[in-house]
Amino acid sequence: MKNDPFKPGEFEIVRQRKKRSLEANAYMWALCTEIANVVGCTKEEVYRRNIREGGEYTPLPIKAIAVEEFSRIWESHGVGWFCDVIDDSKIPGYKLIFAYHGSSAYDTKQMSRLIDRVKADAESVGIIPLPPEQIAAMVEEWGN
Repeated sequence: MKNDPFKPGEFEIVRQRKKRSLEANAYMWALCTEIANVVGCTKEEVYRRNIREGGEYTPLPIKAIAVEEFSRIWESHGVGWFCDVIDDSKIPGYKLIFAYHGSSAYDTKQMSRLIDRVKADAESVGIIPLPPEQIAAMVEEWGN
């Protein structure tokens, strides 16, 4: 067996990220479920509304005939990944869409804002969320 030297670009050293806490995500979904039960919709509708209101999206001009296919592919990433057609693009034959990112792609700050929005929703319908220090601890474990 011959020992070949490493070739440039063959390997990459990257810092390993701490695994995200599922506790913050589970809490957010529990609140979405409670809200949905009170207001008579699905937990996914509550989640998507809060994703939309949080504004974590990428604006994209997409050829009008490709919007439906792009949306189908984008939405296959998960519940929080969806598209809104906003308007005609400045580019003839294109539509401007907002491609929203699900919370699986969120960093700690984004996840904290999402939980704050869901928590405010919960409070508005009479649900008492966990104390702020417990929520902060869960979100901190979410990781950067």
